[in-house]
Amino acid sequence: MLPVADAARAQASATTTTTAAPQPSKPAIEYGPDTPRGALARFLAACRAGQYARAAEYLNLRATPTSARARRGPELARELEAVLDRALWVDLDKLSDRPEGDPNDSLPPGKDSLGTIETENGPVEILIERVPQAGSPPVWKIAATTVEVIPALYEEFGWGPLAKVLPAPFFQIRFLQIRLWQWIGLWLVATIAWAVSRVFRGVTVRLARRILAAQGRPNGGLAEHAAAPLRLLIGLLVFASGTRFLALAVPVDRFLIGLQSALAIIAFTWFLLRLLDVLAVRVEQRLLEHRHARAVAAVPFGRRAVKIFVAIIALVAALQNFGFNVTGIVAGLGLGGLAVALAAQKTLENLFGSVSLVADQPVRVGDVCRFGETVGTVEDIGLRSTRLRTNDRTIVTVPNAQFSTLALENLSRRDRIPVRATLTLPHGTGAGRVREVLTALRDMVVAQPKVEADSARAHFARITKDALEIEMRAYVMTSRWEEFVEIREQILLRALEIVGATDAALG
Repeated sequence: MLPVADAARAQASATTTTTAAPQPSKPAIEYGPDTPRGALARFLAACRAGQYARAAEYLNLRATPTSARARRGPELARELEAVLDRALWVDLDKLSDRPEGDPNDSLPPGKDSLGTIETENGPVEILIERVPQAGSPPVWKIAATTVEVIPALYEEFGWGPLAKVLPAPFFQIRFLQIRLWQWIGLWLVATIAWAVSRVFRGVTVRLARRILAAQGRPNGGLAEHAAAPLRLLIGLLVFASGTRFLALAVPVDRFLIGLQSALAIIAFTWFLLRLLDVLAVRVEQRLLEHRHARAVAAVPFGRRAVKIFVAIIALVAALQNFGFNVTGIVAGLGLGGLAVALAAQKTLENLFGSVSLVADQPVRVGDVCRFGETVGTVEDIGLRSTRLRTNDRTIVTVPNAQFSTLALENLSRRDRIPVRATLTLPHGTGAGRVREVLTALRDMVVAQPKVEADSARAHFARITKDALEIEMRAYVMTSRWEEFVEIREQILLRALEIVGATDAALG
């Protein structure tokens, strides 16, 4: 799989340890600074509004000299915002909304934990503490011990040299928790990934061709089929490598990790499905070479069944990757299993019908068949229905549950096609003339190419009030309708010449 897992550094280093609290009855920003939830919400809101001097009011700066607090406080607030964005995304709804804080967090009274950041020098716990105020109720602020380590945390998780090079708007302007310079970086990384994947696609295809040729294996279009999914994988590899340097916020980073993993699953599944197409073609060729015609008809059905199975596995993996509880989803489907079974009754009937068609093979793809009053060529036998093209060039789609129960007449599997005709001679024709016509018709039919000699028949059938009737029949040794039509035409024309076009008729 792609090294997109490397981007999980933010997820691995952002272990939130706050204790779950009851669901809030109002937004966190509406709580006062006398609660941990309200204090941190107001700190983050001020930072995102670019009001770092106001945000510094929620930092316990007791360790900072009084003369430096007006200058140093906003800087520390900005640095802490960057650290929290990258290394610790705090869920405000999980913070305590009580003035006394969380009493069950195993911390001294008046202190709560916002979470733990994994640094190069070990874990650092981010604390918020209750600070007394002269002449007013206590408020909650970022703990003084945490304020002291902000510079070290910023050194590891901050913007680095970019903060000194780029103007302030590149950091202040943001959308969807992504800052302006990060949007520009994402666009550049995506462009580079597209260009690199385009270049390496051709190189990889040529390399695959040479490897297959060197091993003496037929290409069969495998390299070309693998080109598109391989290009997607290369692009994801480059994009994932580039996003590591963009210092994205934790939720954005997690979203991109999930998206990249899902796309990697799609690319791998795409490649596997194309590989199945190539392998199916090769299996069909091998079976035809060994004259296993019945097994060839089962290949398309088996290929589709395997594709559906692979697609289901890929879907489950993608859902699991995005955090969905697949086990819960399956259990939920189990509760409504009866309703699903009833709704899928026709689908299951068609599926079993397709299995019956593949197993019994009354018709195959390419066969001409008659079902009911319709004659058509089978173009596809799917999992749900069978498609046929009629002589009028229309497409008829028949559900397999119905098609498998019809009386199917396979016209393509006949080894010969009969020619039948009724000729009439006028009243008054003598017996000698009739015998001459019968003999000439038999000799003419036998002399035709691809006519089975033993099947040639010409009989004086009956005397009607209008004419004398002669029945002619023979089998043409072909299964191709076009060839049969040409031979039948020659036979009928010669029959007209024999009986005489002016005193006989052909029925």
